[in-house]
Amino acid sequence: MDKNKILKISMISILTIMLMVGVFGFNKYNTMKNPHQAFEEDLKRQEDTTGEDDGDAMEESVLGKNVLNLLFLGVDSTETRETREMGYRSDTIMLVSMNLDTKKVRLLSIPRDSYTEVPGSRRKDKINHAMAFGGGPKRNGNQYAVEAVEGLLGIDVHYYVTMDLDAVKDVVDTIGDVTIEVERSMEYDGKRLAKGVQTLNGQQALVYLSNRNAPTGDFARIQQQQNFMMALFQQTKEKGKITDILPLYLRMQNKIFTDLNIEQIGALVLFLKDLNPKDIETFTLRGNHMFIEDIYYLDIDGEYMEKILNTFFS
Repeated sequence: MDKNKILKISMISILTIMLMVGVFGFNKYNTMKNPHQAFEEDLKRQEDTTGEDDGDAMEESVLGKNVLNLLFLGVDSTETRETREMGYRSDTIMLVSMNLDTKKVRLLSIPRDSYTEVPGSRRKDKINHAMAFGGGPKRNGNQYAVEAVEGLLGIDVHYYVTMDLDAVKDVVDTIGDVTIEVERSMEYDGKRLAKGVQTLNGQQALVYLSNRNAPTGDFARIQQQQNFMMALFQQTKEKGKITDILPLYLRMQNKIFTDLNIEQIGALVLFLKDLNPKDIETFTLRGNHMFIEDIYYLDIDGEYMEKILNTFFS
């Protein structure tokens, strides 16, 4: 075979490969660009496994709403805790409900001490223990946490995203410092934060997100977490760095755990890129303080929870 023929065959092979890669990439981008397409198959399957009506009615019900419920979990896992083989707890539990049609987001915080049925336990327990009973995010902890939240709220959780404390620190340092008004002087793990408007780096953000030394205890921390997430989102959007989320996730997969695939993550990134911060509403469950065998729990106010779910998450 002469050299020209070999060169021609090689060029055709290279062009074919480039074309295949281009088509593959284009299809992936098209899927990311259209959240309805990225999540359509999963939403149908989820509805099929939970509904009792015929398939057409179920498909119309789910796709007509186009609402995704994503559970965000912040786990108190660090290199130090893992070295000492200390247990995992999901001290941040947020249900993020996204309407793909109206481009509105509702965020519901669930207090970590909420008293409810927990997988892995023979009796009711604190909801944040589900992660520990499941063996942490690298085992069954994510699924246990999802089941506990579904049992408490009575609604489907479609996907989860779990981050440990070290990941939060890295995210802030990578995307850029976050300016926020610190409500009071704070200290956590030997590090301090002064009251007033502060621009927080990753380590300082951990102090703000973890401190609950306030009269309202964990509810103060929940409010801080919501304030921080709103500030992080708005400032990341203003800096034009929303699209940095996907490559950041690819670099930090050992610290971020999720059942979303790459196309779905990309679709949510593009969804967030077009999201107006004014279209995000935040809520927090409330309840009554109680002690069982000298252990503190929060007995969730069922009527208040039902009102929130029926009004804002239906």
